[in-house]
Amino acid sequence: PQLHVTEPSFPTRRSSDLLDLEAKIKMRITKKQGGIIGGVVAVVLIAAAIGVHAHYQNRWYPGSTFNKVDVSGMTYEESVKKVKKSIDSYKLKIKGRNKGQEMISGKEIDLAFTSEEKVKEAYDAQHKKSVFSAFFGGSKTNVTAVTLSEKKLNKKLKQSVLVKGNDSYKITKPVDATITYDTNKKYGVIQKEDKGNYLNRKEFYNATKRSVESLSKTLNLTDEKNNPDVYVKPGLYHDDEQLKQMQTTYNEYLFHFIQWDMGNGVKETLGPDALKDCITVNTKKRTVKLSQAKVEKWLESFCLKYKTQGIARTFKTHSGKKIKVSGGDYGWRIDYDKVIAQTMKALKKAPEESAIKAYEKDPSKENEQALLTSLKPVYSHKGYRMDYTNKQNDWDTQNYSEVDLSAQEVFVYKKGKLVFSTTCITGKATPDRITRTGVYDIKEKKLTKTLTGADYSVPTRYWTRIMWTGTGYHYSSRGDWGSWSPTYYKTNGSHGCVNLTLSDARSVYNLTKIGDPVFIHY
Repeated sequence: PQLHVTEPSFPTRRSSDLLDLEAKIKMRITKKQGGIIGGVVAVVLIAAAIGVHAHYQNRWYPGSTFNKVDVSGMTYEESVKKVKKSIDSYKLKIKGRNKGQEMISGKEIDLAFTSEEKVKEAYDAQHKKSVFSAFFGGSKTNVTAVTLSEKKLNKKLKQSVLVKGNDSYKITKPVDATITYDTNKKYGVIQKEDKGNYLNRKEFYNATKRSVESLSKTLNLTDEKNNPDVYVKPGLYHDDEQLKQMQTTYNEYLFHFIQWDMGNGVKETLGPDALKDCITVNTKKRTVKLSQAKVEKWLESFCLKYKTQGIARTFKTHSGKKIKVSGGDYGWRIDYDKVIAQTMKALKKAPEESAIKAYEKDPSKENEQALLTSLKPVYSHKGYRMDYTNKQNDWDTQNYSEVDLSAQEVFVYKKGKLVFSTTCITGKATPDRITRTGVYDIKEKKLTKTLTGADYSVPTRYWTRIMWTGTGYHYSSRGDWGSWSPTYYKTNGSHGCVNLTLSDARSVYNLTKIGDPVFIHY
């Protein structure tokens, strides 16, 4: 039999124990390296700190300023020398609005370096602390290193062209943004504010003083970010929401076309072109108001335009002579108070918003119609006709009566012909009893009437009123008709009426009608 020998066998894979051992060995190596690196960093930081301390041992710490002039890192002597040199040649150029400029030299205002003793005290106090206090939140050192004469600076600025202006540089105060009428667009638009160049003297002085003390070479007054209050500001700006609402109110008043039909194809219109002058915009009070007084002024002109009462009329007398008679109350007269009432009622009613927007977009005749209010004129007195080319042709030339005060006679015309004439006695030639001249009309007719005055009460017949003050044709039972003459009235005249005999008064009463013109003349 053969003999077989078997050798022992070992596993070929790495066990978990061996892996753990390997990780521990690597960790020990990493920690050792980290310790070395940390040590190196610490050495570097210590060296840097020593270097920083050494560098700033005889220098101003970071963030140190002389009146905002940075002297960080300078030696004391360097900083003083730098600032003194800057002071000796110092000039400040001030730039204002509208290309305005002013130059101030340090010598004009006694600019000088302050006491070195105070500066040295600040320097020594700084170096009692660690330099790192300046890096890590410690208080900065700001030394007042310059002085100036505030009196001389103030005087210099008061005389400055930026304050006083001259022929080539005008000083203008700020103007508020407002609402104005655009003649092309035909509605109210926002007019942008004018900032002007009027300085707030206190702020101007303070800004200049700060610039000088910090030894700045320039001061830009137009820089609103750094100098927001140096110029006096407008009270209202174009983008203010209140102004936009004011514009809406303005156009609600403006967008009215009030039209009166005067007849014969003639129309009178109160529209935006006239209403713009009746609207008051107060930017200080933030109000927009319709001025009734200004509307009334326009309406007064309108009423006078169509008024014929009192005008001179060419008149052919009974003798065939042409004369002009003016005064009296005959003719056309618009009732001013009633027209004011109807106009203000129309203006206080805001137009439809859609109509306003349409007109703003296109101020055409078509869109104007949507804003139109049609009215009829209200007259307190009317004439026979309205002649727009010749006002005096407003009376009935065929039917009228005439009183000739010089002849003391009455004439009545019907259908263009003289149909009746008679003698009369008119008012006594005294201021309180005289019969007034002019052109009037027959206003009232009564078969009987009692005439009263301060010292009389007389019943009469065939009353034909000429004037509302009490003058008229009427029968007078006076017993002196036999003494009549063309001059009798001067001493024995009536209280202003046209006295007639009973039959003559009846004839005048029957031949005239209400509205007929009455010409009274000498």
